[in-house]
Amino acid sequence: MSEPDLDNKTDFVVHPQVLCDRDGEKLVVVVKATFEVVVDGKLRGRDGTFTLAPAERMRKIRQGDAPWGKPEIASYRYPSDLCIRKAGTDVIVVARAFSPRGESVPSFEAGVRIGRVQRIVRVTGQRVWLPDGNVSKPKPIESLDLRYDFAFGGSDDSDPRRYVEEPRNPVGRGKARDISVVSGRPAPQIEDPAEPIEVFGKDYAPAGVGVVGRSYLPRRALWGTYDKRWLEERAPLLPSDFDDRANSAASPGLWSSTPLAGGEEGALMNLIPGGGTLPFTLPRVPIEIAFIVKDRPAETREPHIDTLIVDAFPREGAPPLTIELVQRASIVAPRRLSDARLLVREKKDGPRLQR
Repeated sequence: MSEPDLDNKTDFVVHPQVLCDRDGEKLVVVVKATFEVVVDGKLRGRDGTFTLAPAERMRKIRQGDAPWGKPEIASYRYPSDLCIRKAGTDVIVVARAFSPRGESVPSFEAGVRIGRVQRIVRVTGQRVWLPDGNVSKPKPIESLDLRYDFAFGGSDDSDPRRYVEEPRNPVGRGKARDISVVSGRPAPQIEDPAEPIEVFGKDYAPAGVGVVGRSYLPRRALWGTYDKRWLEERAPLLPSDFDDRANSAASPGLWSSTPLAGGEEGALMNLIPGGGTLPFTLPRVPIEIAFIVKDRPAETREPHIDTLIVDAFPREGAPPLTIELVQRASIVAPRRLSDARLLVREKKDGPRLQR
């Protein structure tokens, strides 16, 4: 298969790919910039700035969702980077929550704020469902991965005739047909501070800061209708009732209807070892993508940041905070990709990136 001529004049990762839309094939260009926080000995952003990651740590385009564990049973760590468009900006947080000062406590709060969006969750120590339907007191805890596996949710197929599921989080804990199914088993350890999990049988809203899986509500209801008519008349195009909001993987509270532009101030709370606050300021990454196709007028796009991944998960030798800024643009795909030339560059009037 032919490929377009790609002229990437940035230090970012650029990936062109043809994807099916509702009305035909589109040539999509996805651009990802990876930045790392500048830190001092206190793990605090020096002037709240980032530096561009070196080439060996510049993150690649993900062709699919990346799970925390086995795909059939675990929640997702990173979302796929491939789609045609996203409205607004998804903020995805990959992190472990740490108690303040590293002390063992029954519970503590953790979260993120960026611009006008924020999400705070409460983390508790291990606790179990009691036979009377209540939740036991939490044991002391120092840290916990912020995964939807530890939030309210789950499913129960112990009686096929009475299958139940929490469609907003099928991998979580606590959803069952009756208390006997979960009695003595782990209860959720991540909850909304405004809606503490106390008794069995209530449908609590799953709390999290990470990826909402594509098979979870509300996303599962937005993919459109894949029926016999679609198979006979439209495949492989997307269904006519496909909703672009299906591409949004952010947790409730972490989607910005107004796209982030860079320059927004943010902070992590209790998401770094030892707890505390890590403030930062998002870098600006203004780019232009020019589509130059044979026998067509040239088209230039100035995409917005549609995905921000805030990765504070601790790794030996790694910076305490890495972010991925993803932008994309698309045009109607040419019949031959070799007829297309793609030019990706930083805008001339944009701010200089710190390298």
